[in-house]
Amino acid sequence: MIIGKSQNAMPRGRCKMHIRKLQNDITKDEWNNIISNYESKTLYHTYEWLEFIEEIQGLKKEIYEIVDDNEIVGYLPGFRIKKGPVNIFGSPFPGWTTPYMGPIINNNVSQELFFKEFKNLMKREGYHYAELSNRKLDIDLAKKENFIITEGTTYIAEVKPNPEEILSSYSKSTRKNVRRAIKNNLIVETTKDDSFVDSYYTHLEQVFLKSNMKPTYPKKRAKLLIDKLLPENKIILTWVKFEDKVIANRIDLIDGLWMHAFSTTSNQSYLKLKPNELARFHAMCVAADRGVRHYDMTGGGTYKRMFNSEEITTYRIIYGRFGLYKARNLAKTLIKLKNKLETKLS
Repeated sequence: MIIGKSQNAMPRGRCKMHIRKLQNDITKDEWNNIISNYESKTLYHTYEWLEFIEEIQGLKKEIYEIVDDNEIVGYLPGFRIKKGPVNIFGSPFPGWTTPYMGPIINNNVSQELFFKEFKNLMKREGYHYAELSNRKLDIDLAKKENFIITEGTTYIAEVKPNPEEILSSYSKSTRKNVRRAIKNNLIVETTKDDSFVDSYYTHLEQVFLKSNMKPTYPKKRAKLLIDKLLPENKIILTWVKFEDKVIANRIDLIDGLWMHAFSTTSNQSYLKLKPNELARFHAMCVAADRGVRHYDMTGGGTYKRMFNSEEITTYRIIYGRFGLYKARNLAKTLIKLKNKLETKLS
């Protein structure tokens, strides 16, 4: 199973594809209803998630219609980022806790035409740099159009239909850890309690403190995420208690047949009780009951194989003018070297 290696159908019609900005305002219900008909739609395309990015990043979403043979065949949501004189189109962009976005299209749309027209769109709209990431994008066609491709890793598990089958699918050691957590009298619950975000972030700070660091995002990001998705039943909040004390928290996101891991935090003093394994098992059971069949564990970590997952290659498709991709990588390298030097001198 390789994300980004989908089969590409023959082009629709003989007219040249074009991508145009959506001129009219669109409501949440209208947008979510439209995208529900597309195979490449994910949670990260939903109106709630686009609003989350708008508010946490201080950006305004821009939505483009993909038109072929005078028919709207898809949409492209994204955000304009200004870095001095440089205009960046993020769909998505690193640091947004958003692994997928990009175009919303079906398999009968020519990706060859899309990639050609996307480059034209970037020039017309004055963008100097752009990133796309989507499970359905054909990487080979992107390479033919001279896009830069970077690879990442995630792990995807099949979600079995009931708790017994879910637990049986785990590795022997992981099954043992889940059962040990239960024998240790840990209590695992799905919650909507307002105090969840406080315990979640306290544990996150503990994790980062081990490396003398602060969390990479503020508490308000987690709170905003919950505020946006909980009313839509698109988030599962799990906490684990020991002797009435919360010792671990999980956030998972759900939409249709898919669940996506967001984050796990835990009190480091209680890890030997295996609360994290119990929390993930519980979240998968809840998701299964809600009809979820695929679990994207979001990112690397070979330990995820123990939960019956398969390592999957993910891709980012990058458009860059004037050597901006190389300049961006050079800047990141210089920052890392600077931080290492400061650490040695301190």
